[in-house]
Amino acid sequence: MNLKEIAKAAGVSQSTVTMVLHGRKGVGDATKQRVAKLLKENGYALKIRQPQAAKTSSEPSKIIFIKYRCDSLMVDGNSEYITNLIDEVEKYCNDAGYELVFKVATNETLPDIFHKVNNEPFEGIILLGTEFRNEDRPLLKNVQKPIIIIDNDLVKLPITSVSTHTWNSMRMKVEYLLRRGHKNIGYVLNSKPTSICSQCFDGFRAALRENNLIYNEAYVFRVEPTLEGAYESMKQILQKGAQFPSALVANSDCLALGAIRAMQEFGISVPKNVSIISGDNIASCTVCSPQLTTCDAHAKEIGKWAVTLLRERICNPLGPVIRLRVETSLVERESVCDYSDYVPFYAK
Repeated sequence: MNLKEIAKAAGVSQSTVTMVLHGRKGVGDATKQRVAKLLKENGYALKIRQPQAAKTSSEPSKIIFIKYRCDSLMVDGNSEYITNLIDEVEKYCNDAGYELVFKVATNETLPDIFHKVNNEPFEGIILLGTEFRNEDRPLLKNVQKPIIIIDNDLVKLPITSVSTHTWNSMRMKVEYLLRRGHKNIGYVLNSKPTSICSQCFDGFRAALRENNLIYNEAYVFRVEPTLEGAYESMKQILQKGAQFPSALVANSDCLALGAIRAMQEFGISVPKNVSIISGDNIASCTVCSPQLTTCDAHAKEIGKWAVTLLRERICNPLGPVIRLRVETSLVERESVCDYSDYVPFYAK
């Protein structure tokens, strides 16, 4: 039974069940015993409040950060952005007085980790969902502690999440290229897409439709989702004689930087022969040539709101599910030119 059903079975309010679950004062002994029995029978781990005198020497409350890996290509291959996210989460946890415990999980180990967390004194969970796929959703069914997912909103699950607004970000990129005169726009796609990558690609195609632009499958270039992988994949694409549109949108900075490196080795000039815009705004965007035009994903805001919403969830576990989508911001640099300055590239 869930907390609402337990409240009904015990003949009490949901807030009473929450108070018993978290060991709060204000519930009579008989009611507390009745509700606690139902909670334990349904697999809930009751929080035992220590006497006030013992609190002065207790350790800080703990939150566990779970770095979920499917094939590791995105969380490890795009380490700069992922590290930024983790750093911000840790900062805001420390500011809020929480100790952050890190754990790496796969689809095989995640159920065991959740089982341990359910039975250990963790206040809540922050799950890095970058590589989480739709088919991984059943892994979350037995979570009993407050949980927040970041970098993936998992719209089909009733779980609070914080992520970038992928569709609006894609709309921003396409409309920016359109303002610069580009109407023939392609896409650099992660060849092993997770649900968040699929949302980005759907958003890109929707943005083309909204602006009466033609989607051309021939201008979708699938590359490995790491800097080196994107470089090697794009080299193979170029060796097969691929033709490019005047502009490309890349799934991430990592893919764009790898693709640009391969293009330059092949003699393609960015942005003269092809303009490129991407997303994340990692530091490497400013140390390459040309500097990369991108959309800032605001890792700081994602970290701040993940901790804020988790604290709210801890205090009010029966509150509504919240899906917070952080809008990205355009960062103009050097990798996009006006269409009037575009020169088609023809391989020799």
